[in-house]
Amino acid sequence: MNDYIAFSAYFGAALTLLVYLFACRLGKRLHHPLANPMLLCLIMMIALLLLLDIDYDAYNQSARYLTYLLTPATACLALPLYRQIKKLREYPLAIVAGILTGVAVNALCVIAVALLFRLPHGDYVTLLPKSVTGAVGMPLSAELGGAAEITMAAISVTGLFGNILGTQILRLFRVNDRVAKGIALGCGSHAFGTVRALELGEVEGAMASLSLVITALLTVVIAPFLGNFI
Repeated sequence: MNDYIAFSAYFGAALTLLVYLFACRLGKRLHHPLANPMLLCLIMMIALLLLLDIDYDAYNQSARYLTYLLTPATACLALPLYRQIKKLREYPLAIVAGILTGVAVNALCVIAVALLFRLPHGDYVTLLPKSVTGAVGMPLSAELGGAAEITMAAISVTGLFGNILGTQILRLFRVNDRVAKGIALGCGSHAFGTVRALELGEVEGAMASLSLVITALLTVVIAPFLGNFI
């Protein structure tokens, strides 16, 4: 069965899409913060792969077309930014300062975890791109000598955390400004956070899209230097 799936052009992609659609319907029915479609889809896919004894490499080979769509999907996030370009012109310094602060905090958190748990260099660089979109984080991790698959897992966990709890954290710290909400969600939780920001409004989505892209670019620039830190 694994050989059939590996050489199938659509089985993995079709199975993933069907499970995701079911997860979306289930999430709407449950009406709970933890009933996030992405989280539910992830849990169900893991359960299915284990239950059917499907090798991950075979599944990944069959679902590779979904991975190819990561880059164009990320590029499409520029549309809400284009529609809200006036906001960018109104608060340029605040937006730039917010994104730079977010990138610095992301990097410092990874360095702190690596030092606290005495992680080896390979594990450290694997976690370094955890707050950027998978289309950028996976190849960056591999280039630095990390494990791209583990990086994708870290990216997914980071994104899910922001998608599920991001708005509650912003509410806890009384962050009410729409621009600030978007920057925080996009910078901290990449595409997952941007999806949540788009649900809040077009301004939030536009700012999240901008911060997602700039965070990824800045991480690519500074990661080689930070990679030698540990």
